[in-house]
Amino acid sequence: MRSVTTKLVTFTVFTIIVTFGLASLIGKISLFSDAYEIEAVFTDATGVLNGDPVKIAGVEVGKVTSFRVEGGEAILTMEIAGDVELPENVIADIKFRNLLGQRVLNLEEPKAPSTTALEEGGQIPVENTHPALDLAVVFNNLRPLIQSTNPEDINTVSRAVLAIFKGHEKDLEGVLGNTGELTKELADGDQRLARLVENLDDVTRILNSESGSVRKGLEQFTEFMEALAEVTPEIERTVDQLDTASGKFGGLVRKNRTNLDQELTDLATLLRVIEENLGPLDRVAKQLKEVLLATARTQSYGKWWNLYIVNLCVEGIPDTPTQLECSN
Repeated sequence: MRSVTTKLVTFTVFTIIVTFGLASLIGKISLFSDAYEIEAVFTDATGVLNGDPVKIAGVEVGKVTSFRVEGGEAILTMEIAGDVELPENVIADIKFRNLLGQRVLNLEEPKAPSTTALEEGGQIPVENTHPALDLAVVFNNLRPLIQSTNPEDINTVSRAVLAIFKGHEKDLEGVLGNTGELTKELADGDQRLARLVENLDDVTRILNSESGSVRKGLEQFTEFMEALAEVTPEIERTVDQLDTASGKFGGLVRKNRTNLDQELTDLATLLRVIEENLGPLDRVAKQLKEVLLATARTQSYGKWWNLYIVNLCVEGIPDTPTQLECSN
């Protein structure tokens, strides 16, 4: 009897533990972990219910516990796992969990996360929250198109689209995510885009006011190109002649390389001799005026010509005697 009682108690305890485990999984009830509550302010929280999951990067970290309306805005209360730390400027988005319209609250860090953590009772302001897409508005806007289209054609297109995207759900999610990021970047850069448009407007206005000058410049450039096209054959012939002349000059230099080298060597020797005798040459250059005057005087006297020439030769050659006897 005692063994039967023991078995019954054991089975009852086991059943209670399994029941609480299933209840915690189904109802997302955390029995053995600490949690803290925060709030998020949304302009529209349509479709959000108590118990909807709260996720970060696809991982469930909490759930929606309650909501209320204040001043025309929806304030959602969330229960977050105690081991999850959120920055103070965290961003909250309401997204569709499935095609049935169920919602999921997604939390993500901004590009520049705050160093201060969001504590118990903290609130995410409305500027850091984004409501879910209202599919009712989309379907209402598509209603005229759907009414004017054959239902069988719509089914055909839908099946084709599903067949195309089958097995590529992650790729499609990535494309939609990138599109969202691009839209966000464009929204953040609206001021720069506005300045760019204004600058383009200014450039267009300047070009419009200077259209006459631009047109004249284009006409002159066209005339220049036409004139260049007319003389292109002559330029080509000139280039060919220069090429021929360069070839002949190169051949001439190659044929007379030995003579040119010898001439350059002789020229170098001459320049070296001149450099070594710069002193006498300088003295001769200084006395050149007197020599020319003396030569002019000898031409007027006639018989003194030989005498002056001899004296000039004696002075120009240091090794010769300083006086020579010359006949009349």
